[in-house]
Amino acid sequence: MSGPQSTFDYIIVGAGSAGSVLTNRLSEDRDAKILLLEAGRHDRSLLLSMPLGVAKVFRDPRYNWSYQSEPEHFLDGRRIEHSRGKTIGGSSAINAMAYVRGHRADYDRLPQLGLKGWSYADVLPYFKRLESYEAGENSYRGSDGPWHVRRGPYHFELFDAFREAGQHLGYPKNEDYNGADQVGFAAHQHTIHRGRRWGNAAAFLHPALRRKNVRLETSAHVTRLLLEGDRVVGLEYSQGGRVLKAYAARDVILAGGAFNSPHLLMLSGIGPAEKLKNVGIKPIVDLPGVGQNLWDHPMITTVWSRIGESYIHRNLRYDRLARSILKGIFLRRGFACEHYSSGTAFVFSDKEHEIPDLQLFCRDGTIAMHEWFPLIRKPAPQAISINCAHLRPESRGEVDLISADPRRAPRIVNNFLSSEADRRALRQGYKTMCDLARSPGLKELLAGAFWPSAQLEGDQEIDSFIRSSMQTVYHPGGTCKIGTDSMSVVDIEFRVNGTQGLRVIDASVLPLPIGGNINAAVTVFADKASDLVRGLPGLSRAEI
Repeated sequence: MSGPQSTFDYIIVGAGSAGSVLTNRLSEDRDAKILLLEAGRHDRSLLLSMPLGVAKVFRDPRYNWSYQSEPEHFLDGRRIEHSRGKTIGGSSAINAMAYVRGHRADYDRLPQLGLKGWSYADVLPYFKRLESYEAGENSYRGSDGPWHVRRGPYHFELFDAFREAGQHLGYPKNEDYNGADQVGFAAHQHTIHRGRRWGNAAAFLHPALRRKNVRLETSAHVTRLLLEGDRVVGLEYSQGGRVLKAYAARDVILAGGAFNSPHLLMLSGIGPAEKLKNVGIKPIVDLPGVGQNLWDHPMITTVWSRIGESYIHRNLRYDRLARSILKGIFLRRGFACEHYSSGTAFVFSDKEHEIPDLQLFCRDGTIAMHEWFPLIRKPAPQAISINCAHLRPESRGEVDLISADPRRAPRIVNNFLSSEADRRALRQGYKTMCDLARSPGLKELLAGAFWPSAQLEGDQEIDSFIRSSMQTVYHPGGTCKIGTDSMSVVDIEFRVNGTQGLRVIDASVLPLPIGGNINAAVTVFADKASDLVRGLPGLSRAEI
């Protein structure tokens, strides 16, 4: 059944991290009509807005695309979970709220790929424009932007122990890894404000939705782009059992992320010609880079038995938790409104590296933690988790079509650990986590290894453990990379090569891995790109 047609200036596909920013910035021109399409539902649930709710929504299929990779050759044939947000705010609505810009070198290498105007000095003013940092403004931080960022809680004994252990390994305490230097052990920074998750929807989209020139449609699954020759004039989407069409006078902008944006391009005949033919799609634009260059941050986890009861364990008892939730609802403070990552660290897998290539995470408990009450439900074991992510892996994967049916999920192959350098880095990451656990500070809180049940000896044992347990930190990117070479999908103004009226602005355009949680990088790319789309001059370079 077909529905009515509408015409707008801009159509944005995806109300996630990038789409929220783009809608906000483009709608500042009150004469521009904007249609924002989101396949997921609205974000009104308290589980999405209250920080403690992340444990409940992160794998909830109501808010998650719940993608799975193909069996991974280098991971003993295991499939890897890929959680991606399917709601207003996208992955920023279900993630761990971590705010990490990456290392300045991540941006300084972009001009070498032809991206003039994307060095660290060029993007820093945008980072500052976006944020309101609780510690105040300085040369690196902003204080009056819409995106609220706060430092993680310092009142946990585990945080002090984590930083003390880091000093024993020769790393400094770092008060702001988003400032002058990234190296060291620090409190994680989070996008939380007045007891609520302050993701991209809260910071950027909800204010934009108050404008009369913005129209949001939820449960709207875009199935294909509409082309006249090489020009994209609109798109088709399904909603409530109807097939609808919408047209764009200026641009259709894909902001669906590293999996959904290349998927939609290929469904529309834009991508590697031979692969499209293999699933019965007629190639319209032969663009070999679509879906290629997939990267992500692989992560391994160790769990250690804990001495003594943690603050989190105490507060997960049903009666205490109920009081905390009520306090969070009415007073916006307390246990339900906090984040319990006790710290993060940026360290080296090899002393010869110029910048840190491993990120550590430390927190009380495990993913198995749950509510409990005496004689009714046993609590999870007292434990401490230490995780290690490899920030700049060499391994590259791809996103492809399984069929021409838009309802079928894309085919995802990561090729994690296909590089010896990647295997070596995570191997050293495991050794670093064990060294931390034995160091003064942490060792006073630990009763021994819980998982793996004993410290592994020898590289073969470590490699086997990594292959059998490695997951991802859910930071995919690169599948519609920006650049100037033959495998680039978008040019330096985010226009899809070989087309007119079509841009991609989201994590898929990031050509190389970012050194940390990537939501901040995606957000700044969208903000700076919005100036390009509007033809506005960029912000002046920072003098640092």
